[in-house]
Parts: sequence; structure tokens; C-alpha cells
Amino acid sequence: MMITSTDNPKIVEAAKLSDKKYRKSTMNYLIEGIRLVRDAIRYGAQLEDIFIREGAADIADFPKATVVSDKVFAKLSDTVNSQGVCAVVHRVKSELSKPVGNCLVLDGLQDPGNVGTLIRTAAACGFSDVYAAGCVDLYSPKVIRSAMSAHFCVKLHEANIEEVLATLDGIATVAADMRGDNLFETDLLAPVAVIVGNEGNGLSDYVRKHVAKTVALPMANDFESLNAAVAGSVIMYRIFSQNK
Repeated sequence: MMITSTDNPKIVEAAKLSDKKYRKSTMNYLIEGIRLVRDAIRYGAQLEDIFIREGAADIADFPKATVVSDKVFAKLSDTVNSQGVCAVVHRVKSELSKPVGNCLVLDGLQDPGNVGTLIRTAAACGFSDVYAAGCVDLYSPKVIRSAMSAHFCVKLHEANIEEVLATLDGIATVAADMRGDNLFETDLLAPVAVIVGNEGNGLSDYVRKHVAKTVALPMANDFESLNAAVAGSVIMYRIFSQNK
């Protein structure tokens, strides 16, 4: 049976997930797109509901999915050119714990695209955990789109920076900073915690006082810095290549 009313309880609940506070209180978030939903299933994420827009069922065949009218799907969709598939995912809250391998620390990042890109790069480089301190919501639609399924491949933590660094006690910490050592002349042997600071202000004072090492990327044309996601990604790939 197709859902045609935007007042349907399931639709009302799913639509509320556009609100950060509601995502946090329910531990649910919304994903959209055929690939994201397929990957969520493939990686064993806990899906509460799958919704398919009428007319899209032929290209998106998911078991136990609910077909909804165009009007209903529009209430759930966050994209301009939607593929007509979205799902409610439940995340299990985990205690703050040490990583099982290399990890990434996001220190006050506010751009969803940067955060999503860094989470995806961490997953691509085999990092086990991502810790976010004072950052944009990791489960916002823009972060999820930028991360492109990486949420299902790494363990995500949200805490203040003092708690994060206390948890990482005993693990080598390295932060991106324009005054740091040349990245390509530095040995970074696993396990390593890579710290990337805020887009405009860089590393927080607390991180500057407690980080073991800072590294910088050599640049031509008198450039001083790169986009936070680019710099963090280069550092993670450097560590990935050194520890194969």
C-alpha cells in the first residue's frame, strides 16, 4: 500500500530528522540515494524504514521498502535531483574509547563538506575511528552526502577535545599546522591520531598545548595553507603509504 498522506506517523517522524536535536534525541538520521541505501544494507547498518517515491520502484528494488507519493517524498527529500529513495538509519551509541588503529580528530570544523570529505578519506585510508570535538553535526544531510557511505565504515565519536585527547593518551598525535615540520620528511608510524583544526582559526589552544607533533605541507607560489579537507587528506594518505 502506498503512503499518500504527509500526516502519516512514519513520515512525520522521518521528516523531523531534518532537525539536529531530533536526530540526537532519537539516535536516528536520514540518508538519501540508491547507493547510500545499498551501502547501508551492505555494511550492516540498522535501517528502520526505507521509502521509495512512486515511479522509482523499478530502478530501486529494496526489500520491505514503502512506496510513497511524490508529495510525501518531497517532504523527506533534501536534494534537488533526487533518485527517489531514502531511509531512516538508527545509530547505536558507543562509549568513547581508544581506536583500534589510526584515527582522525576533527577539532572544531564547521564546514559540512570538509567534515564529510575527511570522514571518507579516513575510511579510504583504513582509519578505524573519527573523533569530532566542537564540530558541525556528523549526521547532517550535507555531511552524509560528502562522506558517501563512510559513516558505515568507521567508528564515529562526538566529545569535547579534552575528553578526546585523554582517550588518546599513549597514542602519537600529529596535527596539521603551517608552522610544522615538512610532512614528507617525517616518519609517522602507526598507530597515529591525525588532528585537523578549524577552517578559519586552525587548531584550538588546547590541542596546540598537548599535541606531540605538527606537520606542514610544502607549497609553491608562497601559499601558506590549503583547504582543511585537502590538507588532512594528504596527511592521512601519507600515513597510509608509510604503514602498508
